[in-house]
Amino acid sequence: MSLPVSIVIPAYNAQNLIADVLGGIAGQDYTGRVELIVVNDGSIDDTAKIVEDFKAKLAAGSRDWLNLTLINQENQGAAAATNTGFRAAANEIVVSVDADVVLQKNWLSLIVPELDDPQVGAVQGYYQTPAGVSFWARMMGYDVEARYDAIASKYVTQVCTGDTAYRKVAVEKAGYFDPAFKYGYDNDMSYKLSAAGYKLVIRKDALCDHFWKEKLSDYLKQQYRSAYGRMLLLKRHKNKVIGDSVSGVRMMAQAPLTLLIEVLLIAAIAIYPFSRLGLVPLLTAAAAMAIMLVDRIAFALGIYKKQRDVAASCLPFIHLLRNVVWSFAIVRWSVKPR
Repeated sequence: MSLPVSIVIPAYNAQNLIADVLGGIAGQDYTGRVELIVVNDGSIDDTAKIVEDFKAKLAAGSRDWLNLTLINQENQGAAAATNTGFRAAANEIVVSVDADVVLQKNWLSLIVPELDDPQVGAVQGYYQTPAGVSFWARMMGYDVEARYDAIASKYVTQVCTGDTAYRKVAVEKAGYFDPAFKYGYDNDMSYKLSAAGYKLVIRKDALCDHFWKEKLSDYLKQQYRSAYGRMLLLKRHKNKVIGDSVSGVRMMAQAPLTLLIEVLLIAAIAIYPFSRLGLVPLLTAAAAMAIMLVDRIAFALGIYKKQRDVAASCLPFIHLLRNVVWSFAIVRWSVKPR
């Protein structure tokens, strides 16, 4: 008999996808009982109504193995909403699923057995890019897939709350997720679990569709908040300056390298009208930019080989834009750290 599990979905203004997310869970082929907890984090759209309607359909159907609870709270952020769900969860295995992630039907069946090993504290599945999403959603999805694909071992140093099963007692010992993080609370938890001696696992065959941000403006906001959260992470976990399994040194180096290029260009503009020494920072900036572009082109070629989508050729330039946003976040953090 499969172990009972609890699934927590923190949801804020998730009306566009929440029905699909719930449907993915209701369609699991898992043989154990499932407690599903949706934490409505102060949504001002129809999220709560859609969840209540889904709950009514479950009650009228034959899925007696699935029990759905809706918890409404004032908006406190995703980490706090996740904590609310974890504290309410009745089972030892608690799965965190984002409100924009749709699990494939065998996801639980593949993930849960990994927690038979008492040393495993958390197990993540694999984000795949759904068909038919926007250009920006594809670019984000391809990027993350490529970083997952580069992981050689099933043991990792970071798992994401978007599709991860946790051992509840391990999360309790770690002090739950830190609401100080708007982005990066899953990294923070991963590092704390690893420091406590737990293993973290990724199952690349446990697939889910992650529906990333659709618009450029949303993409840039997400990247800025992610970079700002990374600065808080580095303040808390200084040994992670070279990154982790998902965001390694190759990625971590891009923001400071971009910031260096920007400083060199400013220096060149300031010096060159008065001295040809201004060529030195200009040429140095050009060399650094060339190194970065070569790295990003190689990264994009790997993505194209897998995805066969010519849009991947835009990734080097998108990453340059992303890096500028990241460098701005570094400057903002330096002025106003948290």
